This record gives sequence, structure tokens and C-alpha cells, in this order.
Amino acid sequence: MRNQSGLIEVRRKPPRAARPVDRPEDRTGANPRADRGSLWDIAEVSAYLQIPVSSVYRMTARKARVRIPHIRIGATLRFRQSDVDQWLTLLTTSNIEALSKMRQKVSKVTHADDSQATPR
Repeated sequence: MRNQSGLIEVRRKPPRAARPVDRPEDRTGANPRADRGSLWDIAEVSAYLQIPVSSVYRMTARKARVRIPHIRIGATLRFRQSDVDQWLTLLTTSNIEALSKMRQKVSKVTHADDSQATPR
């Protein structure tokens, strides 16, 4: 629409409040293969983790440092979403946990040095 000065006005809709059905995980039919019994192929896991397919293949190798849980059926790899989510939870480290572990290590070193000192 044009206003009185001849310029075009852009009217924007006010932002909507998020409803439970607006979240992808709450939509019915958002991912028909996401039910508990289904298995993902390598491309679906790659998309879910947002990493290249080659990285997923590397994480399934026997000598990989970080191994992703998978099922080998013949020559194909399959993944359960619940296994991948649990694996991600195990990989997650919060800063609070890391700080408390560091403090414990520092206190052990400090106390160990004090205990070894002999009084004269």
C-alpha cells in the first residue's frame, strides 16, 4: 500500500507465540521414519548430526576414537535414533562438570604435596 507521500508501506504481521505443534518433534508426520522401531541409514544420521557422510563412516570404524553406536546388517549400516541421542548425551560435558573435575585434580595435587612434606 502507498501512504500519503507516495512511498510503499510494508506491513508486517506481529510474531506468533510458539505453540507445541510448531515444534518439529511435536508435529505428526514430520518424520514418518522417526518412530521407535525404525532404523536410519547413513544419510539420515549425517543430516541429523549435521556432519558429512564420510565423518559418520569414520566414526563407525573399529579403531575410531569416537565410535557412534550402529548396527551392521550385511554391508549396510543402520542407526537407531534413541542410541544416537543417548550417545550424544554421553558426549556432552557441561562447563560445571569440567570445572569441578579440574578443582578435584588441583586439590589432590596440593594436598599430596603438603602431606609428603616432613616437619623439621
